[in-house]
Amino acid sequence: MALVWNDLTGKTNDYITPYLTDNVFKNSPPLTRLKNKRRFEFPGGLTIRHNIMYAPLKGGAFQRGQAFDTSYVQSDTALQFNIKYYYVNVTIYGTDQVLNRGSEAAMSFIGSKMINASGTMAQLLATDLYGDGGANGASSLNSTLALDGAAEAVNIPTNYATYGGITRTDIASAANTGINAYYAAPAAFSLGAVQTAFGAAWFGQEKPDMLVTTQPVWDAFWNKLQPQQRFNDETSDVHVGFRSFFWNGAQVVVDQYLSVLGGQYQMYGFNTNYIYLYVSNVPKYQFGFTGWKEAQNTDDVAGQYLFGGNMVFAAPRLMFNLAFSAL
Repeated sequence: MALVWNDLTGKTNDYITPYLTDNVFKNSPPLTRLKNKRRFEFPGGLTIRHNIMYAPLKGGAFQRGQAFDTSYVQSDTALQFNIKYYYVNVTIYGTDQVLNRGSEAAMSFIGSKMINASGTMAQLLATDLYGDGGANGASSLNSTLALDGAAEAVNIPTNYATYGGITRTDIASAANTGINAYYAAPAAFSLGAVQTAFGAAWFGQEKPDMLVTTQPVWDAFWNKLQPQQRFNDETSDVHVGFRSFFWNGAQVVVDQYLSVLGGQYQMYGFNTNYIYLYVSNVPKYQFGFTGWKEAQNTDDVAGQYLFGGNMVFAAPRLMFNLAFSAL
């Protein structure tokens, strides 16, 4: 039997670099912006109820002696959402804590697990940002436990009859009215189709400020704008490691968690000023950690990284969704 160690290997340790390189997770520009700029506190309550205005009051031109229409007008209602919960579990073998310590521990394996937990949580939320919370579409994209995401919010009555507990057609049926967004499924990508969608969601000073799409669509978009590189944006507020460009004053970015659905390439036009990321003010549920808990009859421990909250797209009419069959 050959000896395991020789003159060199028996006296020399392997060099373990003190660096951890991520080969798993991606970046989500919309989630980054929402966490940085559109994060709101949820202080408690059974649901999130976000008030919206949906009808104008009585008024108009009149003449001398004419009676005003003083009938009462119901002008406001509310979108209502349940709180959604997410967890990431971290389990540690108790005996490993005996080994990974002192001068022989190049880095903490517990620390790397916690970094992974944070990345996993971001991945879960970024993926479900484009889901429907198991809503009333022809086929639900994810569980009813998931976020009420863009698929159901930035859409139309024929695809998602309700949003936030409101039947869309009870308020309005046309695109970009009430809580209806602009939705279209062009045969192929074109700047004209994007402009039509963008224009439909543009009301005075209010317009989409972030266009989110997949890499193939971003590439096609970039190629069509190549002679106009003055639109490049090198000062993105969503510091995600790559450049974006501006088009119609909106930032065009790639989110690698936005998937191709049914063979169609997706693009969303978000007005992030009207997207609210509600996060519980309970420390444990605002990306907090439960602490380590020993498993029964073992020395192993487990803890959970938690989120409690939901998303509200308060003005879908200021947004759009395009689904291209080809590029």
